[in-house]
Amino acid sequence: MSNSIAVPDHPSAQGRRAPWRALPAHALNWTAVTFFQDVWRLAQPYWASEEKGYARGMLSLLLAIKLAAIYICVRQNEWYNSFHSALQANDIQAFFKQIGIFGLIAGSYTISLVSSHWAAEGLKLRWRDWLVRRYTADWLSSRAYYRIQLEGRSSANPDQQIVEDLGLFAGQTLNLLVGFLDMSVSLIAFTSILWGLGGTVTVAGVSVAGYMVFAVFGYAFLASWITHKIGNPLAGLHSANQRLESEFRYGLVRLRENAETVAFYGGETQERRVLNERWSGVVENFWAMMRRERAMACFTHSYTQFSIIVPFLLAAPRYFAGQISFGQVMQVTAAFATVQSCLNYFINSYREIAHWRATTERLKAFRTDLDQARASESSSFVRMHGAGRIGVQDLHLSLPNGRALVSGVDLSVEQGKALLIRGPSGTGKSTVLRAIAGLWPYGRGNVSVTSGASFFLPQRPYLPLGTLRQAIFYPAPARTDDAEISHILRSVGLEHLIERLDTVEPWSQRLSGGEQQRLAFARVMLARPETVFLDEATSALDEEAERNVYTLLRNAEWKPTIVSIGHRSTLVGYHDETLDLKRAA
Repeated sequence: MSNSIAVPDHPSAQGRRAPWRALPAHALNWTAVTFFQDVWRLAQPYWASEEKGYARGMLSLLLAIKLAAIYICVRQNEWYNSFHSALQANDIQAFFKQIGIFGLIAGSYTISLVSSHWAAEGLKLRWRDWLVRRYTADWLSSRAYYRIQLEGRSSANPDQQIVEDLGLFAGQTLNLLVGFLDMSVSLIAFTSILWGLGGTVTVAGVSVAGYMVFAVFGYAFLASWITHKIGNPLAGLHSANQRLESEFRYGLVRLRENAETVAFYGGETQERRVLNERWSGVVENFWAMMRRERAMACFTHSYTQFSIIVPFLLAAPRYFAGQISFGQVMQVTAAFATVQSCLNYFINSYREIAHWRATTERLKAFRTDLDQARASESSSFVRMHGAGRIGVQDLHLSLPNGRALVSGVDLSVEQGKALLIRGPSGTGKSTVLRAIAGLWPYGRGNVSVTSGASFFLPQRPYLPLGTLRQAIFYPAPARTDDAEISHILRSVGLEHLIERLDTVEPWSQRLSGGEQQRLAFARVMLARPETVFLDEATSALDEEAERNVYTLLRNAEWKPTIVSIGHRSTLVGYHDETLDLKRAA
């Protein structure tokens, strides 16, 4: 059997889906050692955190319940002998006695199952809660979310990793860990029972003690090896399925968010083609998973059915020789089935293990991207705060790939003054603004900023989910001073929104581009920052509206320092100085 994994390529540049390609299994860069090291790195922080007392206590309780359940199963195995012996002897009193004992065994086992489920689900929830809060904090700290997107790192869907994969990882890790420990203890307990009951059989003149133990181990290990050979590609296929579905969902969300623009272009045919290509990738990959799982199902179901008769075939020689009773046959058969079930742990858990591997690989990539993005906060910039002015000296900026973007820029803006940065497209105007604001890590030079708060107005303002009031005050908590809010909204030409302050709507879709830019200026007037950076923040406004918002900002009583980027010649009149950038050599 070929040791490779079939995954579909991305759509080709010509719009056709490229042919499938076979990736060697080692391309997954996975071995047992490195995999469990990755699992440990992802799991260990929780078990050493402030939650460790609860986590370790609940895990201990869960394992104690599992041990009690194993003890109950051992007693049930002994019950098989007594019950079937009573049937064989036609002993009605012993029969009803065993029925009563079975009720106690069944009741105790039910309690253990319910208790273990409650303990496991509670631990999973607490673990997932801790992971989501931790990863969300790391994603938002040091602007890692911004740098991951800026640098095009491999974590293309952090929302999936945080919302879905962290919960899957906690649940899969706990299920498989506890299941493995449960299997190990059960295997020891029932192997000893099977060894004692299996007796000795003579094969070709050689007496084999405990032959049923050797038989069940050989039978199960052979089945596990075959299962691994058939199912090994599933991890790669599951990982590809997650990626392809995420890309398809992203295409749908992007179309929804840009519905008006697509409608203006009449781009439905192109959008349908792109979405169909992405969905075709999902379908093709799913067919590959179905074919692989069909092969798995054919083997596992055949193996399960044949396993019903195997212990009877092995016990039959001693039974027909009169060496064991019918009750002992049933007991040894039940013990054989339990040992086989323990040894089949790998087979029965293979699909979950494949999912676990894929989940761990995605989280490993996300964790690596988070750590690298947070580490990249350090740059070659020398930043000085509290300088009383905005300034840069010998500023050199580059793209993430190292290509020079801006070279040797010097500028200085005194407190309360306004600077306009101009230049052709591609000269790095927005990048200079981001470097001054501390958002761009690629470059070197000296940057001086004021000690007060700063505010950044992009060309397309961000409007969070929630009420209009929350959108106006973002990122600060919303205030209830309606008089001040109403005055500011009137001053920027949004008086028609005053009555909808506490209405929850998708405001980024309800408001036009010009209304969103006016709202951003209202946000600045309410926040009163010491420095305001404007990146073509009036591009959707007419000249009269532009004059109005800039006049408001220049006449503000707190006298903010303003650094703007724009192409309109009308902007020059609202600024004290201009800086013209040219393309880097």
